[in-house]
Parts: sequence; structure tokens; C-alpha cells
Amino acid sequence: MDVETNTGPNGNDKLQQIIASLSTGAKHRLQEMAALLFSGASLITALGLVNATSGLVIDNWVWFLRKWLGWGRYGVPVLFILLAVWSYRFRLNRETSIHWIQVIVVEVFSVCLLGLMASLTGVNLLVAEAGSGGGLIGWGIAVVLEQLIGSVPGGVVLAVLTLVSGFYLFMSFLAPVVERNHELFEEITTLPEVEQNLEAPVDRPSLFQPRRRNIPAQFRKNFSVPEFQDEKPASVKRRDELLPPLTILEDARLSRVTDQEINRAAAVIEKTLADFGIPASVVDFRTGPAITQFALEPGYIEQKTPDGIRKHKVRVSQISSLANDLALALSTPRLRIEAPVPGKAFIGVEVPNRSPAVVRLRGIIETQTFQEFESPLTVALGRDVSGNPVVADLASMPHLLIAGTTGSGKSVSIAALTLCLAMNNTPSELRLVMIDPKLVELVRFNGLPHIIGKVETDLERIIGVLRWLTTEMDRRYLLLERAKARDLATYNRRKRRGKEDEILPRIVVFIDELADLMMMAPDQTEHTLVRIAQMARAVGIHLVVATQRPSTDIVTGLIKANFPARMSFAVASGIDSRVILDTFGAETLLGKGDMLYLSAEASAPVRVQGVYVSDKEVASLVSYWQQSDGAVQDYEEDEEAPWEELLKKQIMIDETDEILDQAIKLVQREGTASASMLQRRLRIGYPRAARLIDELEEMGIIGRAQSGGKTREVLIEDSDFLEDAPDE
Repeated sequence: MDVETNTGPNGNDKLQQIIASLSTGAKHRLQEMAALLFSGASLITALGLVNATSGLVIDNWVWFLRKWLGWGRYGVPVLFILLAVWSYRFRLNRETSIHWIQVIVVEVFSVCLLGLMASLTGVNLLVAEAGSGGGLIGWGIAVVLEQLIGSVPGGVVLAVLTLVSGFYLFMSFLAPVVERNHELFEEITTLPEVEQNLEAPVDRPSLFQPRRRNIPAQFRKNFSVPEFQDEKPASVKRRDELLPPLTILEDARLSRVTDQEINRAAAVIEKTLADFGIPASVVDFRTGPAITQFALEPGYIEQKTPDGIRKHKVRVSQISSLANDLALALSTPRLRIEAPVPGKAFIGVEVPNRSPAVVRLRGIIETQTFQEFESPLTVALGRDVSGNPVVADLASMPHLLIAGTTGSGKSVSIAALTLCLAMNNTPSELRLVMIDPKLVELVRFNGLPHIIGKVETDLERIIGVLRWLTTEMDRRYLLLERAKARDLATYNRRKRRGKEDEILPRIVVFIDELADLMMMAPDQTEHTLVRIAQMARAVGIHLVVATQRPSTDIVTGLIKANFPARMSFAVASGIDSRVILDTFGAETLLGKGDMLYLSAEASAPVRVQGVYVSDKEVASLVSYWQQSDGAVQDYEEDEEAPWEELLKKQIMIDETDEILDQAIKLVQREGTASASMLQRRLRIGYPRAARLIDELEEMGIIGRAQSGGKTREVLIEDSDFLEDAPDE
């Protein structure tokens, strides 16, 4: 029979072989028997010392203790009880650590106490043999000290050694109790205190739920969490005077987990895997605002075969399949295993922190990483599992697709992107088109000068807005063609050299819910979005589209193909994760800004804690731009959106009669108009013909009714419709 062991190459020690050869059941039986024997010895010794029982063996045992230990004999039952408890704790696989220094101190305390009791009774041999004082052992120690340094100094030395050793033992017993109570107190008080200071309280599972579990010595770790230092450049680049100062944004220092939390969680991971027969060791860790990633290195399993011992390494799939068991051991509802970590030789076990920190926009804008980006469309996404800032360039994406269930942080992420862009661009450089079918998420940006018109919330108007975007895209391409410019940056650079006024701003379109548009007009929405996504990059138009339903009927293949950069917050199932990221993992996210970001260049997504912005920050930014006259001199609050004319025309066309075009061509060709003529020539009834006459009058094509039943005058004679007029 093959026997798997986790012993290393030095496992040939005879004692280890004997222990390993014993079955687990036999070990447990021996430990139980030891606990029972010590308990029985304690009880019999205590009864014998108080003369409650007698017998040949008991009487001789009590006489021996009385003669040699004196009054110290009453501590023997207590010693047996401690040994029984120690044996039974091993039976339960409880942590029981005994150090040699503690054993030595116990011996020193016992010997000094016996000597001190002998000194107090006068160092008399007859008294010691009678069972008083410290017995013969205590009398011998007292006599030796009396001959060496004298009776009184010897007693003082014994008293001091007794007090010091006793105090050490008391503290060594008290320290674990105080430590456990302190940890429990931290669990009760720390999380509410953190949530009280946060504007967005986060209800997350604890990294340290198993903290009260005793860990065997072989699994203990000694990791040290480095002191966190805010990653800020030596000097932040001087901002344009027209741009708002960073002080209008809120700042917060990131919190880190403690050494004790890291070490206990790492030990629980190793022990849980060992319980399933999988040797692995936690070799490193990375801690971020909300997640701590433990670097797990698979070990080797030794298997005895007829040809000898064979070693084979643990497969990655064996560890990945135990994700639920690790989550149970760590008392966390969700746990993600990244197997393997891209570019690393280990498996990542991502465990939620006890007190997740809020990632602020200001803290990322001030970092060196953000400052190194030269693009005006640089956006702050959040911080990764190491706490490092994650920054991207929207111009190089060039479009972004976002998915996540309700409450996962999707809309907050869109608000953070908007705030970041408006912080670093003036309205003359950047214009925003904001579409919010949910009515409540983006309307707080109304009044921001960067927004073209207002935040659109009507589904029927949104299709018209998308049509205007395609028209604007085509217009910009004509301008680039005339200027012989390859992209928008080249076009604007040439215009500035020629000191021309027509500088084209970049346009970023935010759509907060794609599912509503796809359900109302799927063909028009998909066709328009795909056409914009395919062609709009060169003319400076970029899309940021979000949905809470990343199903295949919403996020179609054509849409995915044109949105290479994607962000996924927590989703309902692994199927939804596959749709948005082409891989599993998003279903294990925690919500509240926890996301996976897949850039266009990366082969695997990166876990990020997203940026959080408050309503106060949004209101401060909108107020700043509204009061900054120099920056928004061309902005008029009541300025009509450029797509309004297109929407009015579309509404008029939708509300008119289906044969109105034929009626227009007919009256323009004839030069006169009357209901009877339309009735005869178009073969319709009088009520419909009369209604067409009224509509033609409202459109300004024909004049008012003439007295005496005369035909009406046609006001518009030339028309592009004449070529398509129906033949009689």
C-alpha cells in the first residue's frame, strides 16, 4: 500500500520513523491513556495526602513525598493535573508550546521554594524528616547556602529567586490570555471605528476570523508587514491655473493589516492544505486596500513504491479545487485563487482584509505613476493587491466596457472617471456626453461645463444622441481629410500653429446602462455603438459603456470585439464573468469597488480596488467650474445641445402621415394644393386628405386657406424631392 508522507530528505531519524509508523488512531489512544493516568494519579495522591485513602502503595508514596518534599508535597497533585491537561490538548491537536527556558524556570522555582520553606523552619533535620518545611531536599539546599554565604543571606537569596521565577511563570501564563483578549477587543472595536470614519461603510468578511484558533508550531510564520509610505513624487507637477486645485478632493491614508493577522492567516492556509494531504508553503504576501494576496508555493509529495520513494510535485489544480475549503477555514464567504500569478512562480490566494480602506482620487493623482502619464485622458482606476496605483490612458484603450451587478461599484467607477477627466481638462479641451437611463446616478453632474447639453435620461432621446455622435464623427473625418491630418492631435497642433480658432475638443461618451438601450432598440444601438467604436478613435471620440447584465444578448460579439479594455465588478455567475472577461473570477469579487481590470495589452486581468468619490467632491468640482469665468468663457448654461435639431426633425417625421412625402412632392409639382386634389391623386379619403393639408400648412409648405374655396398657394417650389415624385 502506498503511503504518502510530507517528511523531507532528513526524515530518516529513527524516532520520526517510529512516530510515522504509528497510525493516527494509535497516537490518539496513547494520548488519551496518558491523560487518564495523570488524572488518576492526581486524584489518588490528593486523597492520600489528606488521609482519605490508604494502602501499601499509597502509604509508601505519601511517606516518600512527605519526607523529601515537606510542604511541597501538596503541589504534586497540581503537577499531575497540568500534565493531564497537556496530554489531552495534544489529543485535540491544540497548540501547546513548551520551551526549555520555561522548564528550567519551573525547576528553579520549585527548588528555591523548598529551600525557602526549610529556612523559615530553622534548617532543622528532624523537622525536615518529620515532613515539615521543605523536606530533605529543601533542608539540603538551605544547609549548602548557609555554609557558603550565611543563614540570613541564604534565605534572602532563596526568597529573591523564588519571587523572580514565580513572577516569570505568572507572566508567561498571563501573556497568552491577555493577547487573546486584546485580539478579541480589536475585532469588536476596530471595524465599527473604521466604518464610522468612512463615507462608504464596507461590510467585508474578516481576514482574521480564525485568529482564536491555535496553530501548530510547524505552520507558524514570522512575516513582517512593511510600514506603508504614500507613493508621492518629490514634487507634483505644477497644474494649469485654469484647472481646479487638488485640495477640493478628499484625501485618506491607506490602512494596512498587522503582522499578527498576516502570520495567522498564512498559517491557517498552510494547515488547511496539509489536512488535505497537500504540502505547500506561504512564501510571501502582498497587501492592498481591501485584499491580501498570499504567495503559495506547492511542495512535493513522497510516495513509497516497490522501486523506492518517488517524489512528485503538487498540481496547481489540486490547490485551486480547495478554494471553498480555504474560505471555510478562514471564515470568509468568498476567496479567489489566482493560479498561477502571471509572471510569478507561485499561486495567489486572495483573502479579504478585516478593515478595507477607501481609495481616494487625490491620493492617486499625486503619485509618481499618474504624473508620468502625459495624456490628457489619463484616468485613475484604483490600487492593486500590493497597494500600487493603477492608472490607464483612455486615449489608448480606446473604449472601455464595464460590467457589474447592482451595488458592486459600477456607477461609482463611472463617476470617478468623470471626476478625474474634469479635474485635468478644461471644457475647451474636453467635452462629455453623459447618458443615464437609470435617472439617478449621473444627474449630479448636471451643470458641469464639460457636459454637452445635459445628462440624457430619456430612452427615446438617447438613440438620437448616438445618431448625432455618428454625424459628428463623419464631420470630423472630413475636417481631418481637408487638413491632411492623421488624427485629432495632429489636426489641433496644425490649427494652433496657424492660429486658427477651430480647435476640436475630445469627446468622451458615458453610458451607464447598456441593457435598457439594447432592449428598446437592439439593432440601432448595436449598429451605432459598433460603428463609433470602430472609427471614432482617430477623431478623439471615446466610449465608456456600463451594464449590470453582461449576457450575450446585451454584450454581443461585435460589441466585445471593439471594446478590448474591460472592467468587471462583482457579477452573479461565472458565465457572466466569461462574457465580460473571457475568464472566470469576477463571480468571487467582494463588491464595493472590488474589480478585475483587463487592459488591451494584458493577457490576464488585474485585481483592483476602485476609486471612490463622494457627492461632496462632485459638488465641489461642479461649483468650481461654474464659478471659473476664465475657464468657461465660451460656455452658456442654457445652450441647446447640438442634437436637439436632429431630435425635433425625427419627432416630426415620426408623427407625420406615412404618405406625407408623396403629398409634398405632389403639391410642389402642381403648384397648388387642395384637399380634393390630394383625395383624387393619392386615392385617399377626405378626412385624411384634409389632415394632410393641415400638416403641410404647419410645415410652411403651403399657404393659408383662400376664400371662395380657391386652392392654396405653394410657398416652397424647389425641392430635392421632385426627382423622386411618383408618376401618374
